[in-house]
Amino acid sequence: MTHLLRRAAVPGFATLAVLAGLLVSVPVATAGEGVPSAPRLEMHDLVRMSKADLEALYLGAPPASVPSGFVPGRAIKNPGGRLTATNARATRLVWQGKIFRDDATMINRVFGIGRAIPADVYQGESLIDGQPSLILDYSGSKLWPDVRDELREVEPGLYLGVMYKGKPARQKMFFTLDARK
Repeated sequence: MTHLLRRAAVPGFATLAVLAGLLVSVPVATAGEGVPSAPRLEMHDLVRMSKADLEALYLGAPPASVPSGFVPGRAIKNPGGRLTATNARATRLVWQGKIFRDDATMINRVFGIGRAIPADVYQGESLIDGQPSLILDYSGSKLWPDVRDELREVEPGLYLGVMYKGKPARQKMFFTLDARK
């Protein structure tokens, strides 16, 4: 049992184990039946992934559609680290997600009620791979003028974001948003 616990601590192993378990548990469709759908990913699944797994998921995802209204979120700092999930829970006390408005802008929801740090929302090229992404551009913000977020939709209504900071822009962290709730 101890060797299984050690192996589970290896970044990416837990994600692979979950995916392998999903593949084993999915029934095989027979002729004339519809293809069963795989269980959907949740925000807590993304929070527990390694950086390599998150990057692979982001690179394989299509550009995000623009969500509407309040979309709950979770920060993913130091992906694959021992304290990533704990940090995501703690960060939730300050940052709860984003509010997308009809005027192609959004604001972050902070401290449960406050709204701060506006950004322009548009389709653009990702800094990771040059492919289309939904861009959240904070350059007009007084607090975060050197921050840029990018979003891709990893499954309908579930978004994976990358936050960049600085000039030149460097990847700071990941985050996830769930518009399905």
